[in-house]
Amino acid sequence: MIFHYIKNCKRLLASFSVLLLVSACSSSDISGGTEVHTHLTHLPPASTVTTTPTGKQFVNDQGVSIVLTSAWLTLSEMELRTDCGASPFARLRDTVLGLIVPVANAHTESTPTKLGTPLVVNLLNPDSEELEFGHFSPAPGNYCGITVHMHPADADARSLPSTFSMIGLVLHLEGSYDNGSGATAFTVDITLEPEHADIAFPAIISLSEGNLNDEIHLNIEYQTWFETFDATLFAALVAGDPSAVSRLLDNVTASIGHD
Repeated sequence: MIFHYIKNCKRLLASFSVLLLVSACSSSDISGGTEVHTHLTHLPPASTVTTTPTGKQFVNDQGVSIVLTSAWLTLSEMELRTDCGASPFARLRDTVLGLIVPVANAHTESTPTKLGTPLVVNLLNPDSEELEFGHFSPAPGNYCGITVHMHPADADARSLPSTFSMIGLVLHLEGSYDNGSGATAFTVDITLEPEHADIAFPAIISLSEGNLNDEIHLNIEYQTWFETFDATLFAALVAGDPSAVSRLLDNVTASIGHD
């Protein structure tokens, strides 16, 4: 899933998009701060993804056909940033591969610029579904980006699935892969934390009395999660090989961005 900055209600479509609707509610005294709402919106997938009665199907860069019949990702925290001059923002994300940190609890304290209540996202939900991550209450000022964390879900996470337990998991995937020799079923449960995604906005968002409304599109291109995965690497992933798990988590982080 890529990140689109939207002005004048113009929409760009991507595989799976997370819409951050920045709507600042005015009052008689702007010194009280603004309110920034975040909405998760599924837009129609690109032509690279086919929605089937049982899930979503696509082909990766190795020519492997992948069908996802269950796909859940925990978005644990989002934070508005004013300091995007640091190198992670200059790169849009950390380029350190395989940096995986186990986390016991996804719930963090919310602040005016940080949302700390996790949301478990079902990537197979209808494309038209809209979810709200929450709302910031930042002071007026300039905001240059956002950081997205993916920690294991806890019991307080919203939208937990009812058919299995996501508690303690960052990612749950079920489906099959086929390199031309027949479909092989797989299930992947990951408890380790991927590198967070640092997203620099294409243009500064300036919240002030004269500009109380803006929009941001965040896209998760989930069809890129299995890039470089051939049948051998898939088998290693299912077996829990640390290198294969690291590759998948790095792809997950890289899938979050903007055009």
